[in-house]
Amino acid sequence: MSVRGIDVELVAFSQPEPFTGVFEGDERDALSLSLTPLVTRSRGAYLDADGQPGQWNQVGDVNFCPAGCRLLVSAPEVVSFRSLRVCYQPGIVAGTIGPTGHWSPAQLLAALDVQSPAVKRDLFRIVKEVSESGRFREELIASVARVVLVEMARVIGDTPAPRVRAQHSALAPWQVRRIRDYVEGMIDHAPSIDELARVCEIGSRHLMRAFKSTTGRTLGEYIGEVRMTKARSLLADTSLAQKEIASRLGYSGPSTFCAAFGKAVGMTPKQFRDRHRRS
Repeated sequence: MSVRGIDVELVAFSQPEPFTGVFEGDERDALSLSLTPLVTRSRGAYLDADGQPGQWNQVGDVNFCPAGCRLLVSAPEVVSFRSLRVCYQPGIVAGTIGPTGHWSPAQLLAALDVQSPAVKRDLFRIVKEVSESGRFREELIASVARVVLVEMARVIGDTPAPRVRAQHSALAPWQVRRIRDYVEGMIDHAPSIDELARVCEIGSRHLMRAFKSTTGRTLGEYIGEVRMTKARSLLADTSLAQKEIASRLGYSGPSTFCAAFGKAVGMTPKQFRDRHRRS
């Protein structure tokens, strides 16, 4: 499907044997989402003008390849997988988020594994629209495809080059923003400490100490506050059943959700909905 200079493709790929090879980018910028489990230990490195690979990074389930880049990929296991590719014709990416030619090596490396629930959520929205038929489908796909560029650019733009680690047990501003975006963007489960540590590119213990030092509260307290904020909104603004709300917020079941909500808010979810329901 092509709409407003954006090509959207659902691609099936079979890798019958371990693979190492070069993917040659064309004139389009390409954003990809894996729809099946990724190849274990799959890695990638961009090639320079002399064909020499730069630093290696894991190829994540969401990755972005700027136009004209050559990517060396090593996938040591046999696999078949499907993916969504959103390819932007020349000028669209530059016109939306600015040129990518000035990206640092660290930012290009980060593009191989875009750590953003918001980006993944928007790409899955495109998958849904491509797979179904509905009014204004093409307009919605084109709009979401541009929004996802902005979400990705915010993540890539927060990647320092070179990386400077936070000192004095405090988080850098870009790390705080990544935690906020990641936690607030999560759907269906609460993020683990290990997930957030990878997003911040530091160890789990360092993250816990640094977050408390920076914000005055623990990560667990912050995650709980975000979940309760979402719970209040879903109870007041939707008619979703408590079971569905519990699932969306990552609780194991309605009883666990009700207990957590009662402890945090001082009333049951039903009592809160009855008092605050917006018609």
